[in-house]
Amino acid sequence: MAAASSTLHPFGPAAETAAEQFRLWLLRSTLALVEHATGVSAPLPELLQQHPALRGYVDEAAQLGLDGLTLQEAVARLDERLTAPSRGDGDDLPLDRLRNGLGLGPQGLSCFLLCGLSDEDPRLAPLVDELLGHDGRPTRAMLTRSFHAAGTSAALADLLSGGFLREEPVGRWRQLNVPGPVWDVLRGLSPPATDWRFTPPQQLQPLSELILPEALLATISELSNVARPDSICWALRGAPGSGRRALAGALAQALGEGLLEPMAASPDAGTRATTSALATLLGAMPLLTMRPAPGERVVLPDVPLSSGALAVRLPRSGGLAVEGRICRWIELGMPGPDERRRHWSVALGGSAAGEDLVALRVPRGTLHRVARAVPPDGADSMAAVMAEVEHRGRFAFDGVAQRMAPLSPGEFLLCVDEAREEFAALVARCRHREALGAALPAAFGHGSAAGVRALFKGPSGTGKTLAARHLAAEIGRPLYRVDLAATVSKYIGETERNLERGFEAAESLDIVLLIDEGDALMAGRTGVSSSTDRYANLETNYLLQRLEAYAGILIVTTNAPERIDGAFARRMDVTLEFPLPDADTRFDLWLAHLASDHAVSDARLDEVALRCVLSGGQIRNAALHATLLGLRRATPPGDSELLIALQREYRKAGQSCPSLSGS
Repeated sequence: MAAASSTLHPFGPAAETAAEQFRLWLLRSTLALVEHATGVSAPLPELLQQHPALRGYVDEAAQLGLDGLTLQEAVARLDERLTAPSRGDGDDLPLDRLRNGLGLGPQGLSCFLLCGLSDEDPRLAPLVDELLGHDGRPTRAMLTRSFHAAGTSAALADLLSGGFLREEPVGRWRQLNVPGPVWDVLRGLSPPATDWRFTPPQQLQPLSELILPEALLATISELSNVARPDSICWALRGAPGSGRRALAGALAQALGEGLLEPMAASPDAGTRATTSALATLLGAMPLLTMRPAPGERVVLPDVPLSSGALAVRLPRSGGLAVEGRICRWIELGMPGPDERRRHWSVALGGSAAGEDLVALRVPRGTLHRVARAVPPDGADSMAAVMAEVEHRGRFAFDGVAQRMAPLSPGEFLLCVDEAREEFAALVARCRHREALGAALPAAFGHGSAAGVRALFKGPSGTGKTLAARHLAAEIGRPLYRVDLAATVSKYIGETERNLERGFEAAESLDIVLLIDEGDALMAGRTGVSSSTDRYANLETNYLLQRLEAYAGILIVTTNAPERIDGAFARRMDVTLEFPLPDADTRFDLWLAHLASDHAVSDARLDEVALRCVLSGGQIRNAALHATLLGLRRATPPGDSELLIALQREYRKAGQSCPSLSGS
């Protein structure tokens, strides 16, 4: 093989970087292809004349000290260099991992690299087409014809099944090509950050440094004790921010691997295959995020991951089956008060956290992300922390629930004494729910000890929604109302999926969730006479189970309690009755809603409170209209304005206004 350059360099040590190794293997593959071409097409001088781009590869070989050798001898010398043992750190280079993982020989690896040759050097596409390729890409027939070594077909099959190659039909041809991210990693680049997140092992937190319950750490250690740890699929179940990714990273780090995570949730088969290939090249454990709907079971065909173990991040609902692997399930629940105190101490740089911060029931990852987002001078401020929780809530509930306005000054909760006492007991239950569960664990059976489910029932306008806002204010938490119009769907499974997103977000951010007019969701089950009835009952069954396992604070309001299935009523921890207000309460409501400068006489107000049996909402509406009439007349609302407003409110309700003195 004659060289264009007379300068010879000694045949030095093996490549030390991925880019150097890639270049040497690409040179080896190109020379092997040229060797085949000289036997079936034309001698080397004629090939160099027909394809001038080959001259650069011949010159490069000469500069490596291969001048004067035949093509066959030059390829053999490169094989000695590239496959030499005792490569040291070079064993961690992508092409070495591929070769060792699939057991590829030099010819098999060259077949693989030639599938991306025209992407690297488009000038060589005509040579590939001349040798039975198509549009610059090889076919299986071309590669098996060019490389007669035993096992070439098997190597191509392994490369295809492992996600390193793709075979795409183009007309009557089936072209082979290398996925772009795989080719980038071979060249020493990182996979695109928009599609994959790669963390090398030295940047992962060891398992010993994670703040987790001792019982959970012992369980993980026990589950890891198998003959082949690389055959495990870690199924990590938990709410958003529960620490599933941190745990997956620690499990990967224990195997000496990095962590590779596709950014897409529930990735398709093509993305999973490419992730498998990238994980092999990078020496990483893949972490897939799957989001099965409640009651759905995801089945993952086993992708031949030569790098070994696999982790799957799952929500609290739904199932998983992975073919050909040992599944190990880890449930990452909400951290308890002691664990949260340790997390807050780390997040605050070693400072002790106040009890109000510790009482905030958020998952591990969410806790640290909230702490990082709060300004340093306000990291220990509950107000600053809750502002960040509010921000995250608006994103998490988008399209599912809406933020209820905080209480304004003067919005008092006026109700009868019995309801007031029950409301105070509910507030205490919400504040001490964790302590109550710890004191009486057996009392909660298989339900969530930290969950509080309350049913507010009573006629429309009696203050049920206002009471929910007061409850949220009393315990210092935001209140979100489920948007039933956006949540309930005609498509099978979508209602459950939407509700699950709302429940999961509320639990993960310690937010009070309100289902207004809950009888629309919690109606009784019916006999199955059609498929519609069957799926409606499935939704009801899902909601029954989810309420029992709910670990947050949920308020359901209804003005038609008789329509609610008895099974739902039994799952409610607290039921508050909101009757129509009595005369004394109505008098207080009139005073609360009328402007402070009103001109209604005391006698008129006493009479109206006594004789007009209205709900709090109706009193509010009448007071608003009376005030509006006063504004139009540029006078404070008086007896006449109040009478007109009362008559209007009764007409709206389809009733007759009681006879009042002077009317």
